[in-house]
Order: sequence, then structure tokens, then C-alpha cells
Amino acid sequence: MTAHQLAMLSQVQRQTYRKIFRRRAILTLGNNQTSHARTIDISPQDLNIMVDTPLEIGHAASLAFNVTIKQKTTPLEFKGRVSYCVLVGREGFRVGFALAAGDALHKKHIAHIMRESP
Repeated sequence: MTAHQLAMLSQVQRQTYRKIFRRRAILTLGNNQTSHARTIDISPQDLNIMVDTPLEIGHAASLAFNVTIKQKTTPLEFKGRVSYCVLVGREGFRVGFALAAGDALHKKHIAHIMRESP
């Protein structure tokens, strides 16, 4: 993917509302390899995360993190695919994590995250 194609892709993806959402997370790849990640922001369709090592585009993965819902810490796990991976200086790699079509409960949790105050 060229830089121009990536820029055009990111412009299309950014047409939906995104919410800053910073959490520590655990990323598990299809081969059960786990690594630490940090979430950056969320939309109803995807999350942006930072990781230390590059990931292959198209890889299936799951992302687990905690969120507070109704004053309770709730562990969430979302399945999806890596849509892009870009080196961001010394901070690591910014990864687009496209969420798989989830069940009603996952959609409800995402809607709650999008509504909550910063």
C-alpha cells in the first residue's frame, strides 16, 4: 500500500465519529501470541491502537481491555482484523483494528463507550 493510498483510506475511515479512548489492552493474534497494546480512539467500526511490533495487514486478532460500565469494571474482548499498521516514530506502530460484526451485547458496550464523558 502506498502512502497516498493509506492517506485516502484514512480520510474515508475518519468520516465517522471517533472518541478518544485510552486504555491498556492485550492483543492476541491468531497463533495465540499475545502482546501489550494501548488504545487511542474508538468508533462503532474500529479501534486505533499502538503496539511495539509491526503486525501484518489482514491478520485476525482479539483485543481485550477493561472499561467502567455502571460503576463496575467490565472486561471486554473484541475480535477483528488488522486494517493497517504504520510506524509512528519511536512510539511504536499505530494499528487500525477493524471490529468483526459482533453480537448485540458488544454493540451495546461500544455505544456506551461512545456516550460516556471523557
